[in-house]
Amino acid sequence: MKLSLLNIKNRIRFWLLRNPKLNPYKFSFNFFLRRITSNLRTYPDFIIIGSGRAGTTSLYSYLIQHPNIMSSFSHRDQKAADLHFFEYMISNSTNWYRSHFPTKLSKRFREFRTNSPVISGEFTSTYMYHSFVPERIFNLIPSIKLIVILRNPVDKVYSAFSQQFQFKEFTSSFEEYIESEMKRIKIIENEPNFKTFNEDFESIAVPNILRHGIYHTYLKKWLDIFSKKQIYIVDSKDLHDNTQETLDNIFKFLEIPSANISDTSKVNVGKYSKMDTSTRRRLLDFFSSHNDKLNNLLGTQFHWSD
Repeated sequence: MKLSLLNIKNRIRFWLLRNPKLNPYKFSFNFFLRRITSNLRTYPDFIIIGSGRAGTTSLYSYLIQHPNIMSSFSHRDQKAADLHFFEYMISNSTNWYRSHFPTKLSKRFREFRTNSPVISGEFTSTYMYHSFVPERIFNLIPSIKLIVILRNPVDKVYSAFSQQFQFKEFTSSFEEYIESEMKRIKIIENEPNFKTFNEDFESIAVPNILRHGIYHTYLKKWLDIFSKKQIYIVDSKDLHDNTQETLDNIFKFLEIPSANISDTSKVNVGKYSKMDTSTRRRLLDFFSSHNDKLNNLLGTQFHWSD
């Protein structure tokens, strides 16, 4: 693995995103209008905070089909996209953040048409992994509702690795990566003060793919800051197998009426070969105790045993 090269590439990308003079997306006329009307706009009512490669993009695309949910705005294609504000875009003003959401007037107008509450939200699939993001969100929007979609960590890890491998950010095989990362995790677990990464960079750096499947270590921080009533956990399998029922439960959590969602096709689906059976079994064994800790933390019963 060329970790140093990957870190350099990502740091350059983040720096460009932070620098408005070098970010072409910030020069769109539509976004300019949004910036100058940001004081008239609202903060989001909900945020999907993760987890990546679990169906966050699909889930958000379903939610914004609801007549009572208004989408966020992306400079890139004027469609929904990860905003990353509470991660590395925090140097921008809160007005920059609000410029991505609808005006108070537009929400009231839609409420008048639907005769029910109208909300807006965003998703950033890596928020969950940053230890400093929960506090940042709470300080700005303490009443926010949070949605987390979790996938069998074995499938999530393989999907994330395969995506990065296609981007040529890995030169090793999946088995080689698993071997090296398991050794790193063992070192961290045995030496709690041992740091092998920059915390500000944690959610994006490729070496953390395996650790990102150890959900309980990340969600504990969120539960320390937010009430359980503010966090809704979704099993990606439920979203896939019982889509409308799962969405109805989310709508109830968001306190809006149920609505039939017509287009439930998957978005941002990865294509990759089947995982080796022995590697899958090794990962299932690795995550087993961590999944038990997750169930104890959340009071849930995720059955990820195959």
